[in-house]
Amino acid sequence: MGRLERWRRAAQGRPNVGDVLRAALFRVRGRAESPAPSTGPAPSLTRLDALIDEFAAGQQVRWRVGGQPRPLPAAVDAAAYRIIQEALTDARRHAPGAAVAVRLRYDPAGLTIEVRGDGPAIPTAGLRARAESVGGAFHAGPRPEGGWLARAELPAPEDEAA
Repeated sequence: MGRLERWRRAAQGRPNVGDVLRAALFRVRGRAESPAPSTGPAPSLTRLDALIDEFAAGQQVRWRVGGQPRPLPAAVDAAAYRIIQEALTDARRHAPGAAVAVRLRYDPAGLTIEVRGDGPAIPTAGLRARAESVGGAFHAGPRPEGGWLARAELPAPEDEAA
């Protein structure tokens, strides 16, 4: 069994982060009623292969994982998935058919996500907001050889894993 499969199995069974956040928002706003639970699976890196496959149908997408994959805090896991999803969506919208590469690197301090594209630069405000929402850092810009690079560094110390 590969590292990604071990990580995927370890991460399954966690509460749906969207439902937890919606319930907290309702409490903060002082509403007594509970929000309706979401109908689909929660965004998670355990579903990254399906996300990549969805985008690879019309665009060349390569991906790789470095380091030892492990369960992440739910908010970091969801933010990581959404950052990749939004970067791929923007790449498809602004440079249809251009090659895209996604790289995840796990280290003791957290997770680094790099998304590189061969087309024109993509909007990054949403990516930055997602990274910063979990205490992460975000950098984006053109690559010297052409194309663009978006990099998010998300904190998820090994001792704080889900």
